[in-house]
Amino acid sequence: MKLIFLGTGGAISTPRLFCNCSVCSKARKMGEPYRRNNSSIFIKEIETLIDCGEDISDSLNRRNIYNVNNVFITHWHPDHTFGLRSICEANYDFRKQIARKVINIYIPLVVYRDLKKNYPIIEYYVKKQKTAKLILIKEGREIKINRIGIVPIRHNNQDNTFSYLLKYNSKNILYSPCDTKNFINMSRIKEYLNILITENGVFEEHKTEITLPELIKRLEYLLPKRTIITHIEEIDLNLKGNDYLDKLKKRYKYLNIDFAFDGMEINV
Repeated sequence: MKLIFLGTGGAISTPRLFCNCSVCSKARKMGEPYRRNNSSIFIKEIETLIDCGEDISDSLNRRNIYNVNNVFITHWHPDHTFGLRSICEANYDFRKQIARKVINIYIPLVVYRDLKKNYPIIEYYVKKQKTAKLILIKEGREIKINRIGIVPIRHNNQDNTFSYLLKYNSKNILYSPCDTKNFINMSRIKEYLNILITENGVFEEHKTEITLPELIKRLEYLLPKRTIITHIEEIDLNLKGNDYLDKLKKRYKYLNIDFAFDGMEINV
């Protein structure tokens, strides 16, 4: 199974619009790996996306990906869902007014309720344009697509954010890109986690976002064989500089940490 990181940035892509800081200037001048789109990942064998932010068109074009069959959604936030418009309308023939292809959108019910409230046009793609098929999924129930199992895991009983456990050839990979501060249920998979893909969090104290010390403490508890950190915010790199990620990687070498970049590929 090949996983392709289409985007590894935070809520706002890097370079940030209108920003001339050193981080954004370097991203404009040098491109990848300093340039980062909204966080999303692509499972090549089953042509499946997990999340699709506003810049998903650019992310897919940059990787020469010409087909998407399935989209899984972690939560409703714009940097994880508003690219649905690009994906759905790319498969619509406006002259004949017919869908040339239907994409499966897998989404937990509580997340769909949030999405419909904040992004109501999703109903248009499903019911009117018919470029999307809505598949409501349940927490903890595995979806099997070919040989790959995908299990939605709710962060806690009050939180409408999910992560996805990918199961392939006895390997377990957790894709957990955002809002993990209160991810209580992560402890359920402690004993058999091969790869954890999780958010960077923030470098300073914050009420609602996981901080670097909290992330390190979590990794020391879970002890995944490998950790890949994504959802890296430009605003945090601005505080410490691009070189800070390399320093963290060396400091926490015992945890086998790596930092994702747009276009990074891992084979499982």
